[in-house]
Amino acid sequence: MQTTALLSLALAATASAHGIVSKIVLGSETVESYNPFQDPYMNPAPQRITWAFPSAGNGPVEDVTSRDIVCNIGATPAAISATVAAGSPIQFQWTEWPESHKGPSMTYLANCNGDCSKADPTTLSFFKIQHAGLSSSGRWASDDIIAAGSTVDARIPADIAPGNYILRHELLALHSAHTENGAQFYPMCANLVITGSGSAKPAGVKFPGAYKPTDPGIFVNIYAGEDVKNGKYVIPGPEVYTAGGTTTPTIPEPEPEESTPTIPDEESTTAPTATPTTTIIAPTQPTVAPPQTTTTPPPQPTIAPPLSTTSPSAPIPTPGSGSGRPEIDRNACLDQVNVCIRNAQSKNGGDVSDAIRACERGRERCEKLVRRLVARRV
Repeated sequence: MQTTALLSLALAATASAHGIVSKIVLGSETVESYNPFQDPYMNPAPQRITWAFPSAGNGPVEDVTSRDIVCNIGATPAAISATVAAGSPIQFQWTEWPESHKGPSMTYLANCNGDCSKADPTTLSFFKIQHAGLSSSGRWASDDIIAAGSTVDARIPADIAPGNYILRHELLALHSAHTENGAQFYPMCANLVITGSGSAKPAGVKFPGAYKPTDPGIFVNIYAGEDVKNGKYVIPGPEVYTAGGTTTPTIPEPEPEESTPTIPDEESTTAPTATPTTTIIAPTQPTVAPPQTTTTPPPQPTIAPPLSTTSPSAPIPTPGSGSGRPEIDRNACLDQVNVCIRNAQSKNGGDVSDAIRACERGRERCEKLVRRLVARRV
């Protein structure tokens, strides 16, 4: 069992450099999503509709050819499902998404053709039900996500056949995508039982296989060049399926009207307006194991100062200066790298490739730090 102080520190880490989905709104019901910093340390272990990825933390998947690209690193199936009607709206509520992590959002469904808790997701056919990319004026989907309180909205097509489905959702961060395998995917999966009278069985794609490392929307320089000029960014994956069997081509997103976004309260469970009802199957309310001892919270990581784009230096983590927990110290270290990347971005459209590469060298130091911490624990 872990102490309360350690658990609180782990929860705080989810708001740092990367991100995970914390809640999903299905129709009118809100369910908690798997939390790799909390769920493994709770007694009893909570039952979730989302697949577990305890070793991934809130970090990215960078190899699109691995099975990790489906539901996250080392993901294992959820034991339960949520029942939701076809045509229902869905909202993914992310932890605070970093401004520097610019890129698109994508959402898919795949019929499990059986029990999703026993499914091999690499064998399933995923069809896309939502995506958003870059507007013609240069505004990224991630900018809209942040403005909406780190939320993404989608909808289950009204005409799909009832059955057991895996809902797959992801954000893609492109701040390092100009380097090989530099694109950062943040995928997650959830088990659904979709009801209705539809009969559509849309064609789909398989993961891995749907994305290639050299796809124009994955290996791309978002800071300079022709890759994203005039909003001509190609969202990875197939076109979006819509009810009736039509698809929406991958085209630049229109610029949204200027308005003051409504940021939802973090604790709010208010769902989008929806008429279909949702029934959650076998939810349980987990309890946190009582603490045995009280620990002193570790010192907060030092954030690197703003860097020059002419001669940047990546933040250098200090081994042993963090919590001693590899997954937490790794994310704190990566926080510094992302600050470096954010500060290196050009204010006038100039080429900042060298500056970004210098920041990325800090990522290697972060991984070395984790290896040393793991070796000490062994």
